[in-house]
Amino acid sequence: MDSSTMESFDVGKLTIPLFIGTVMNWGLLGALLVQVYLYFIAFPNDRPFSKVLVVAVTLAELLQTMSDSRDTIQTFGSGWGNPAVLDDVGWAWFSVPVLGSSIASAGQMFFAWRIYIIGGSLVIPAVIGAVTTVQLGAGIWTGILIGRAGRFSRLQFSGMKPPVAWLSATALADLVVVGGTVFYILKARQPGFRRDTDIALFRIIKVTAETGLLCAAFALIDLALFVAYNGDNTHLAVCIWLSKVYSNSIMAILNSRAHIGHEPAPNATARLTDIVFYSAHTALQVNVETSSTITHDSGTIARSAVGKDEVHAV
Repeated sequence: MDSSTMESFDVGKLTIPLFIGTVMNWGLLGALLVQVYLYFIAFPNDRPFSKVLVVAVTLAELLQTMSDSRDTIQTFGSGWGNPAVLDDVGWAWFSVPVLGSSIASAGQMFFAWRIYIIGGSLVIPAVIGAVTTVQLGAGIWTGILIGRAGRFSRLQFSGMKPPVAWLSATALADLVVVGGTVFYILKARQPGFRRDTDIALFRIIKVTAETGLLCAAFALIDLALFVAYNGDNTHLAVCIWLSKVYSNSIMAILNSRAHIGHEPAPNATARLTDIVFYSAHTALQVNVETSSTITHDSGTIARSAVGKDEVHAV
């Protein structure tokens, strides 16, 4: 870094977004690991495809977090006070755009697959797949440009069109996911459905819409920060952990099929008991009939599948 660049280099523009992004990244990783644990406890016999997806996304997120943490330790630890180290791209070219776009693509294709299961049509899933391919390619292209630059100070906003395409396509794919899910489920609803079926369909709409809108919102926030601050590092406060929104969304949808509660064992017996409450006046007496369940089972995790079979059953 030459002297003119050092004079114009604002340390805070790098360190503050990096600090915020890393803290959020670790927090969302913790949430992801809890969801993964609950998934394998609740669905030990889930379809192999879902299990492979969960394991792959989790490993990718661990790699992404370790790569980002390596740069953070170098910035705030071993390289603190050294402008050349602060300006060094490090592994950010790989951990943020490459891994981030790859994990987002996995999430969006998972959503597209769900829409295909619900609607039985490839039209909207094909649109999602096409937009997802664009955002994945733009994300990898962004990583290549950042890696070639080597330093944040060399990145020019005028030459950084791929990040705009990456984040724009990411948000667009999320919005198509939300619109497609709501469209197909509402189209599939017919008069005379059972009440429990309506509840199951509403839950699919609710979870998919919430997660899809959340992903789109943060992608748009990241894009707005990138454009508003002319491509500097401010957007890293969101972009570092953007992939965690997609991975947590995948787990939220998979785990939405389960609820935690108590189910009596098959050999449980019920017993009616009369409890008599007396007041200070002997003329007042209240009888309350209660029921109790005697069981040797400590409880289970109740599962209610809302997946391919149940959607086709309705």
